[in-house]
Amino acid sequence: MSFRAAFTLGALMLVFAACTTPYVVPPSPPTPTPTSTPTASPTPAPGAVALSPTSLSFTASGGTNAQSVTASQTNYTGTFTASTTTCSGIATIASTGGAAFSVTPVAAGTCSFTITGGNTTAATLNVVVTTTSVGGS
Repeated sequence: MSFRAAFTLGALMLVFAACTTPYVVPPSPPTPTPTSTPTASPTPAPGAVALSPTSLSFTASGGTNAQSVTASQTNYTGTFTASTTTCSGIATIASTGGAAFSVTPVAAGTCSFTITGGNTTAATLNVVVTTTSVGGS
């Protein structure tokens, strides 16, 4: 009985061995080669705000005496803003587009405007308005 079992076992092994096909491991897909991602060049920070002219002097008041000032800033192409806390009643400023401003003298006095560009960088425009009264009044 043990012989038969061994034979049967042997026959089964032969049948099993004869019925199986060899297992072939499929080739793995090629590993993709990473490509370098271009890095953006850092944007240079805006430089100092420059004004031309750097200060204004008026000898009379009124719209016909208005003068222009232009702001510029390295690495900045946006618009500039103007503000003041000292020019009320002395002079007014209005943007005439982008980096240009018109300053109008109103009455005698001294004040300053802050012109702000990119990165909240600013420059100060000093304004002096003098008026002469005829007849000493």
